[in-house]
Amino acid sequence: MWGLTLRHGWGCEKDEKSGFKWLTKAAESAVEDLEKAKKGFDAKAVKEELVLAIYEVGQCFFQGWGVTKDQKMAVSYYRVAANLGDADAQQDLAFCLANGKGCKKDKKEAAKWYRAAVAQGASDVGMAWIYKDKYKG
Repeated sequence: MWGLTLRHGWGCEKDEKSGFKWLTKAAESAVEDLEKAKKGFDAKAVKEELVLAIYEVGQCFFQGWGVTKDQKMAVSYYRVAANLGDADAQQDLAFCLANGKGCKKDKKEAAKWYRAAVAQGASDVGMAWIYKDKYKG
């Protein structure tokens, strides 16, 4: 959360580079904590922390917040977080796939990720196309 606070300047001076550094540190720390969780700690809480940190590092790369903008790297981070079940990452990965941002355009895969996010409560307003047969399967 400190990384997000710095990145956006919530109640402090905005410092995107430090925000990125702290978010990256959080992701690395969460990976270590996840290894420990496999040995009996609270894996659910650790996984949620890990997913948030990974997704937010992806956001930094996509937007160029505190790091050189790199949409290809953003897609990599979004994909990891999406596979871990994060609905925001699923939506952002789908957006990138649907529009060829940082990856090859793939509307079929984009539809799959949009549907996964919708299954978790994300809005599908204006997204009727994701349910067409040609984007399923």
